[in-house]
Amino acid sequence: MNSLKTGSYYSRYRAAALRFEVIGGALLLISIVLNLLTGRSTLTISLLLAATGAFLLIIGGASLRPHNLVKAFAQQCAQEPCQEIAQGLLEAIQSDKKIRLVQKSIDDVNFAIEVYECLDDADPELIRQLREAVDTHIAKKSF
Repeated sequence: MNSLKTGSYYSRYRAAALRFEVIGGALLLISIVLNLLTGRSTLTISLLLAATGAFLLIIGGASLRPHNLVKAFAQQCAQEPCQEIAQGLLEAIQSDKKIRLVQKSIDDVNFAIEVYECLDDADPELIRQLREAVDTHIAKKSF
């Protein structure tokens, strides 16, 4: 359990997404090499490995996109508000100079901040930083 507490929630999330990308890329590479070495005899296995690898690579890559990071942390903070997740939301918002979100996603971020703000033990400084980060780093995307 202690090993899970090392690093912030945000850094653990990013590390997991990177692992998905690396494992997915490795599976794709293995499937290509296996297909080159054995030919048609292991085509089904190669295709299954390639499909699994591509899926993991896509999931990991999509999870690392700044707008997806912000949306994921906003949803998590709205559902299970706590200081660690709110801090992760702040780090996700600050991860890029300007993050373009549609209005619904901006509303989700603001709602998550409001839900966290309603907690008895909410950190006022963290709330202030979240609101400043939204103003500074988030821009409205047309569509």
